[in-house]
Amino acid sequence: MKKGFLLGLGAAAAGAFVVSKKLTESQKDKIAMKVDEFMLNLRDTVIKYDKYAHDYLDENRDTINHFKQNVADKFNHVANDSAVSEAFSSLKKATSDLKDYMTENQTEPEADTQDSVMQDDIIIDGTEFEEAVEDELPTQVFYPAGWREPAQSLDDNSEPQL
Repeated sequence: MKKGFLLGLGAAAAGAFVVSKKLTESQKDKIAMKVDEFMLNLRDTVIKYDKYAHDYLDENRDTINHFKQNVADKFNHVANDSAVSEAFSSLKKATSDLKDYMTENQTEPEADTQDSVMQDDIIIDGTEFEEAVEDELPTQVFYPAGWREPAQSLDDNSEPQL
């Protein structure tokens, strides 16, 4: 990851250097003016939206504080509820029971046998494909009502009929 980033950064720097050497002074001035204009417009836009956000917060401060208090009250009610505390204690007990069971019944891993090693390999044998093809029903072709087969097959290398 770091090497790729450094290589990309080096390539970008080399490209910028080559482009800067090929540009004329007037082109460099035009690019600098466009970048400065873009940065000024970006700064103005950020200031404008910051003002909008502060105005919104100032106008709706009471509503926001009421919402925060409502959420805090609901959280305290749920935290103090006996059903929730019983569920948490039951979860903790079940987790400790499971941990105890796992430590009691822990077994040593078996040495890899040839069969377990071969299970990771993908082996393609043609017999399964042949059996699958034999078990399939033949394809049935349905034609629209009133359709008749052309006198000459379209697969022939003859001129197309118009």
